[in-house]
Amino acid sequence: MGSTEESPTAWQQAPDVSGSLAVLKQTLLEEAINRPDGRKGLIKAARSLADALETPGESVTRLSYVPLQTVVLQIGINLDLFNIFAQSGEPLSTEHIAEQTGADPALIQRVLRFLAAIPAIKEVGPSLFTANSLTRTLTRTNMAAGVLHNMLTCNPAWAALPSFLEKNNYRNPSDVHDCSFQSGHSTSDGIFEWFPKNPTAHKEFMLWMTGQREGRGSWLDFFLFDERIADGFRKDDPDAVMLVDIGGGIGHEIRAIKDHYPSLHGRFILQDTPKTLEQALTVPSMEAMEYDFFTKQPVIGARTYYLRNVLHDWPYAQSISILKNIAAAMTPGYSKLLLNEFVIPDQGAGIVGTMVDFTMMSVVGSEERSEGQWRRMIEDAGLRVVRVWTGNEEEESVIEVELV
Repeated sequence: MGSTEESPTAWQQAPDVSGSLAVLKQTLLEEAINRPDGRKGLIKAARSLADALETPGESVTRLSYVPLQTVVLQIGINLDLFNIFAQSGEPLSTEHIAEQTGADPALIQRVLRFLAAIPAIKEVGPSLFTANSLTRTLTRTNMAAGVLHNMLTCNPAWAALPSFLEKNNYRNPSDVHDCSFQSGHSTSDGIFEWFPKNPTAHKEFMLWMTGQREGRGSWLDFFLFDERIADGFRKDDPDAVMLVDIGGGIGHEIRAIKDHYPSLHGRFILQDTPKTLEQALTVPSMEAMEYDFFTKQPVIGARTYYLRNVLHDWPYAQSISILKNIAAAMTPGYSKLLLNEFVIPDQGAGIVGTMVDFTMMSVVGSEERSEGQWRRMIEDAGLRVVRVWTGNEEEESVIEVELV
């Protein structure tokens, strides 16, 4: 009779390649440092390899439990675990953490082993943990805000999306007051009315809007601002406006432009709500101006009107209104409009753009748009696209626009 033992699998028969992979990892890290432009490609290739190695069951399990990661990360933030580990010069035991936080030791053990498995901390022995690079990242308020913003604002809307779409016969959401945000948060408010009533959520949103850009390329690295904008500026006019940042938050983009081109002439105007402008940065030549972009644009004839991640917050009709208000203020043959937004490719869309697209669907009933969608909407507002500038498929493009 034949043996009842299972035959060795291909994996069991294969030589141990862990050492080779360690060498390859170091080589790839060095390559990423020497060629930052290739880093995204390396990440994509590594993830593709991991996907290929997983069994179907492993893939479904991993994807199904992804939401738990932000849940446990928030628990870690609430307990101040990341600061505790980052400030310690040595590994800490479960018992020490339980004593310092006042939490149940059994609960702490469960939380720490989950965080180590992500890995948001490092396990160095039985019930013994220490900080790693992700731990230290999560000690920064604008990085922890990514977890808290998604938990407080986005997750309820995401969770409500399947039932919302089913209830509405799978029509594409197109109304900020009629999307899964309302059912997820049990409110009739749109997110922009909801935020003032939920200041903690709004604070984490504002922090994350700056935090998420760290480590990402700047549009100033691929858009030729000096050639396309500065060269045509009327620098002999002391009142001339170089740039109006519409809905520009607290002025990070104007500061980035001034840092990138310190010799630029002209006025820079930051437009946003009064509450936001209370926190505006101090930047040379920057003026803060209260403005609602659904009203007439008060700055006439600026060289540049700039919007970053504004129109993706609004469905077609509202976006057209915003664009027309800008167009009415532009000077033919002189003024430019720069839209710093995702441009979703017709094929091969990346994970970042598609995740943000579904977030816009859920929380504001809007979307990330393809180049064709952008061109049609811009033309419908009486403008025309001069050129679409793209540096990386996983980051926002710059759409250069002028009057027809």
